[in-house]
Amino acid sequence: MIRCEKYLKIIRQDYRHGYLELIPETIDDLYVIYRILKPGDRVRASTKRRIRKDSEDSRADSGERVKLVLEIKVENISFGDNLSIKGPIVAGNENLISLGEYHTIALKEMEKVIIYKDHWNTSEKQIISDIEKESRLAKIVIITLDEGSVCVALVTQFAVKIVAEIDHSITRKFSDAKQHSSALGKFFQEVLEIIKEVHEQHNPQTIILAGPGFTPENFLDFVRKRDNSLAQKIQFVHANTGGRVGLHEVLSRNLPEKIADEQRVVYETRLLEEFFKRVGKDTNTVTYGYDNVKKALEMGAVDTLMISDDKLRIYDEKEREKVEQLIEFNRQMGGKTVFFSTQHETGEKLKSLGGIVALLRYSVEI
Repeated sequence: MIRCEKYLKIIRQDYRHGYLELIPETIDDLYVIYRILKPGDRVRASTKRRIRKDSEDSRADSGERVKLVLEIKVENISFGDNLSIKGPIVAGNENLISLGEYHTIALKEMEKVIIYKDHWNTSEKQIISDIEKESRLAKIVIITLDEGSVCVALVTQFAVKIVAEIDHSITRKFSDAKQHSSALGKFFQEVLEIIKEVHEQHNPQTIILAGPGFTPENFLDFVRKRDNSLAQKIQFVHANTGGRVGLHEVLSRNLPEKIADEQRVVYETRLLEEFFKRVGKDTNTVTYGYDNVKKALEMGAVDTLMISDDKLRIYDEKEREKVEQLIEFNRQMGGKTVFFSTQHETGEKLKSLGGIVALLRYSVEI
């Protein structure tokens, strides 16, 4: 069964009173929370804690694990299969716990969480705003197909998620045409069932079908004869190969962008490509690094500021404030700020450049 992806559910947001209440529905949503949390924030969520009665011994593994709602002050944050948040307890059932004791909340999907901040800065508000906007965008499924192999991927807000792959050996047509036709028909049917399931779960506005030769076109004819309404959503484009390599080829071109130019992954890819193109042409219309970007901002030259999201989680408060000041200054100057997720390849590339890059409105010497 292919897992159904959903979008972050925001229940209440009140930045004036400093809180945001939400339900993360996917691992991507947990990553959103990871991006905006920093030491000193407070998190309130359901958790389990071992409660010892006075009659029980003091071993760490003694006592009953009880589910309760606790609020902790964030000190350490780690992201993996879940979101782990550690800090002292600041609120909870004082009949069962002692305030000030340390606790780790392992935040999971589908569990409500409230985030409290003394101040919600510009970047944190923008991340939430972007997520709300992206939740309304059309989703895109990309299928890269060659004879015997297929890769099916979903473009989400932070990454390209491969949801299915098949690699079958199919008898060559010239050696046994009848066996080849039978094997290809079974392969096509298997791919169709996968696409139906993905479509049912995600309801994409568009499905991009790509691959070399006549195989993708033959598959599209196969789909038309069996599910014409689904076939009407499929747009065929040529690619030099199938599988993951073909998927990368489709993403490196502007094909998904023509269909949904605001999709996060595609947008980030195109911005980064534009940066490297300008660097190659030596146009003096890009700059990177904190000091250079700050100078460009002071000159009013920044069109698009690109920040890798690890810069939002710097533990050195002064360094983090410097980054926030750049973001706020850019907002005041009317520039765009785009946060790149380091969960995606483009974010890692931006991070390798120092995590702060700007596309400029005009050529400047810095």
